[in-house]
Amino acid sequence: MAPIIRAIEQRNWPLRLLLTGQHKESMQSLCDDFSIQTPWHPIIISNEVNSIFEAARWLTKLLWHTLFKSHKHIKKSQTGHDIILVHGDTFSTILGAVMGRRSHTKVAHIESGLRSYNIFNPFPEELNRLATFRLTDIAFCPGEWAYNNLKNYHNIERINTKNNTLLDSLKFALQANDSKDNHDEVKKYAVCSLHRFENLFRKKTLNKIIKLLKIASEHYTLVFILHPATKKRLEKTGLISELSSPNIILKDRTGYFEFIKLVSACSFMITDGGSNQEELSYMGIPTLLMRKTTERQEGLNTNTIICNYNENTLRDFLENLDHYRSDETHFDESPTEIILQHLEKYTDT
Repeated sequence: MAPIIRAIEQRNWPLRLLLTGQHKESMQSLCDDFSIQTPWHPIIISNEVNSIFEAARWLTKLLWHTLFKSHKHIKKSQTGHDIILVHGDTFSTILGAVMGRRSHTKVAHIESGLRSYNIFNPFPEELNRLATFRLTDIAFCPGEWAYNNLKNYHNIERINTKNNTLLDSLKFALQANDSKDNHDEVKKYAVCSLHRFENLFRKKTLNKIIKLLKIASEHYTLVFILHPATKKRLEKTGLISELSSPNIILKDRTGYFEFIKLVSACSFMITDGGSNQEELSYMGIPTLLMRKTTERQEGLNTNTIICNYNENTLRDFLENLDHYRSDETHFDESPTEIILQHLEKYTDT
């Protein structure tokens, strides 16, 4: 959402940013990276969600505010032209859409139409998207495939943004990093990032992943980016000790720009993140997706392969990295600009 927020600020359109607190710790870093000036309005005051218990407590509080206090967070429209923007496939997405409905404000879903067609993979993201589709008035779809996935939702106005706004975020980060001194030489290292519910909270699956990471570290130095929830889970299960190796570097989660700088110089990446899959497809970096399925099409059969937790798939990937290295993708059209053109009628100007 950062490039959309930046563009709205540059146009001086009226804007209110609601913060659910799902990823509270990373918000300030993102604001600093993208020079976002608008202050956040927290719906509730909470710590970052790093466990199932914290998620349940956070969700309960948010549901209360969503169902009974929407009017405190979304003011009654003075012009009749207000719209609430929600993004992606998290619980925050559904809650924002419900809040829009309860306040009689139109809901626009950004990054809409993505599907895995498997309600358990990814879980609960696939269910979150299906629920959000039912609450959406306008769907900004990142490509023809996503656009067609919503063809049976006749009450939704569909707009094809050609690509995801993540493309604009990546361009901005790469340009910012190019303007700084690149003190890191390109080395033989890989980056790992894992945070998904189905990977962290199924111990059998998490054990499989740790085994695979140790195999990968026999061939490359592995920089493991620890999301707060990932770190907490590895410590609780005792599996963090399994990663004690000279070839495995544990690194706390970084800001977006620093993360992109690290990834842009790596040999390959192991990730379970859909956004990472998309970013890496634009950069042409070999990617092993630590999942059974994905709701995104970017990079599949070019630079990205789905691991399915299979050791043979991992070894084949490592032996054939050049096969999965592709040219950088260049897009002239900005998905953010397409979205802003359609949002202009909702402004007071």
